[in-house]
Amino acid sequence: MTCVTLYGTGIPPATPRVLRAGALSAELEDGALRAIRWHGIEILRGVNYLVRDPGWGTLPASLSNLFIEESDEAFAVSFEATVGDGYQYDAEIQGSADGRLSFEVTGMASANLETCRTGFVVLHPIEGVAGEPVEVGHADGGREETRFPRLISPAQPILSIESLTHRPVPGVTAVCRFEGDVFEMEDQRNWTDASYKTYVRPLSLPTPYTIQAGTRLTQAVRLEVTGQPTAPAQVRDGIGVTVGPALDLVMPPVGAGIDPLCLPKRAEPGLGLLVGRLAGARGDVETLRAYGDLARRAGAELFLELPLACDRPLDAELGEIAGRIDAAGVSVAGVTVAPAAYLKSYQPSGPWPEVPGFREVYRAARKAFPGVAIGGGVHAFFTELNRARPPVDEVDYVSFTTSPIVHAADERSIWESLESLPFVMETARSFCGGKPIRVGPSAIGMRDNPYGVAPVENPDNRRVAMARRDPRQRGTFGAAWYLGYAAALAYEGAASVALGALEGDFGFVGTPSQRVIVALAEAKGAPLLKVEVSGGKSVAALAWRTPAGPVLWLANGSPAAVRVDVVGHGAVEVPAGGVEGVALSTP
Repeated sequence: MTCVTLYGTGIPPATPRVLRAGALSAELEDGALRAIRWHGIEILRGVNYLVRDPGWGTLPASLSNLFIEESDEAFAVSFEATVGDGYQYDAEIQGSADGRLSFEVTGMASANLETCRTGFVVLHPIEGVAGEPVEVGHADGGREETRFPRLISPAQPILSIESLTHRPVPGVTAVCRFEGDVFEMEDQRNWTDASYKTYVRPLSLPTPYTIQAGTRLTQAVRLEVTGQPTAPAQVRDGIGVTVGPALDLVMPPVGAGIDPLCLPKRAEPGLGLLVGRLAGARGDVETLRAYGDLARRAGAELFLELPLACDRPLDAELGEIAGRIDAAGVSVAGVTVAPAAYLKSYQPSGPWPEVPGFREVYRAARKAFPGVAIGGGVHAFFTELNRARPPVDEVDYVSFTTSPIVHAADERSIWESLESLPFVMETARSFCGGKPIRVGPSAIGMRDNPYGVAPVENPDNRRVAMARRDPRQRGTFGAAWYLGYAAALAYEGAASVALGALEGDFGFVGTPSQRVIVALAEAKGAPLLKVEVSGGKSVAALAWRTPAGPVLWLANGSPAAVRVDVVGHGAVEVPAGGVEGVALSTP
């Protein structure tokens, strides 16, 4: 299978170099460390030195003079890096068999550098960490006993960090120290990253800021791990899947978005719902008629996103929209309403946009759309919903979207994002008061950029964080990710899931994802079956019962084919970055 078939681009993924020193191991990839392990236990998910541009995009670093030295007891890495035309840094990494690891960087600005962040980010994984104790050494010398949050924190859970001490498993203690600036933590599960991120420079300081020419920056991250796991890391020979009994859950409606920049002429029959946005000139009667026609052809319910300009009384703005819908003769199942200002992100502490409050918006929508379900929440990501939680007593459902490439765009990070979805849904349920939660339209690429002017351009079809057009949308990996995404949300009780779009940058028609999304949509209302996956995280599974018997779908997020042992049903070969659906025999 070619790289283009897998990933939608001819550019192959980076290949990590595994570094080992006794029981300590780490993977070196493009100048960053990943999967730092001790006796096979993941201690840190990653350590990276990066430069963020004024729109929070990550500027690429060109590496040179890479030197790697290894022995049984130690490893050492050094390299030089250039970012743009005016920033260079030297990096040194050292690891030893006694559990010590250091990553030191000295940077120099040869020209003024406008940036939102320049320095280290350190990622703690969520498995075995979420909700667990951590001891914080603060920059002022104080110490604090707290916990990594279990529910996703909308604000920074830990501030002014000099060190973090936690116990990833019984018998092991990890101390991570930070030097060269003030660090703080954010809960990256807000963006579906499977990590807690400790980063340089507090968000309370203005961004972007300028590093003046001639400035020299020195930072370091130092890790010390001691002890041994009381139970060794379990290693299974291959991947196993067990399909169990029916759960008290059914397959939710699965559908797609409608990209107003690329209105299709036809819709895939059988989709459970379509979601279209009305905004500005793209909210005219002809656009609405096109939306309605697509929904009729697909046999799907139509939901509309209404980002409100709030430049006149709400009754007038919503009344005009309702008039357009009537003029178009469109049947609408629900409208998700919010001020358009909330397409941008705000810290929980504010300042907040000067627009009508959610309660006022919802009440005006009730008047304008009698008999239509009113949705609350945001048209942007879960982050923005978590920070601006709506009064759910005024709405019929709550909605949000996600994208896995806000911070990183490699396949491993995208696949790992599936780990965060149960926490996303658990957190949403904690403040949604039992209201249905509708997710999407979600895709790998970003429809909107709440943190900058617009999504990042990707003219060269590369793996680019914060890009609208992502190549995986057209590859088998995109189909695998969609399956894993829908599976995680279905098992968490999502009321509906909208994936990608019919056509355009997020289009699935004519791609490997089409088969998956159609199958998911056709399963609407089917009883979900419990599935357990053992032996690794590269495979996601979803099973439901049909009149003919159980159906199992498997998604493989790894770059190699995997043989999955389906307990009681034999082995299934799942291609690299691909999917496989099988009908299981009934005993």
